[in-house]
Amino acid sequence: MAMLICGLILFLGVHSGRIFSEQWRHDLINDLGVLIWKIAVSLISLFGLALMTLGYLEARPQPITVWSPPPWAWQITVYLSLVALILVAAAYVPNNAIKLKLKDPMLFGVIVWSICHLTTIGSLAGIFLFGSFLIWGVLDLVSCRKRRADTPQEQKTASAAMTFATVVIGFIAWTPFAHIAYGITRA
Repeated sequence: MAMLICGLILFLGVHSGRIFSEQWRHDLINDLGVLIWKIAVSLISLFGLALMTLGYLEARPQPITVWSPPPWAWQITVYLSLVALILVAAAYVPNNAIKLKLKDPMLFGVIVWSICHLTTIGSLAGIFLFGSFLIWGVLDLVSCRKRRADTPQEQKTASAAMTFATVVIGFIAWTPFAHIAYGITRA
């Protein structure tokens, strides 16, 4: 469990600069340069992700069960994960209606992903993992909204084709997960 927690601290910590200290982050980028900053954040993120993954896998064989999810929760998670992946796709596809409406679709995707996994995983390690991402997503969303309130926003027009492409990309990304989930639920 210690490895999972260390990984969460590294991964979410490096992604929390704008939440807790925008000025410190800005000064560090100015001191290091944008390229070095991006490389450092990427390396720390990868190391944190590796620790999280190994820590979670280490806790899975003998989980500390906090609660038992209802049998139908897995079905809801499968379809909510589709919503989460469409939201993540919306963060990268330009001029789609989802991004223009929500402003931060990636964070909404992380929040939905965390909630749907919290409903199906009742182990202590799962609650730590997905609960941490849920808390981080909400804090980052609040932080983004506050920063955006301080700056004027330009009005953009949504493209129906780009919105459709967003949904298709999200659906394509979701298909392997749905296939795996279908196999699990049928077993």
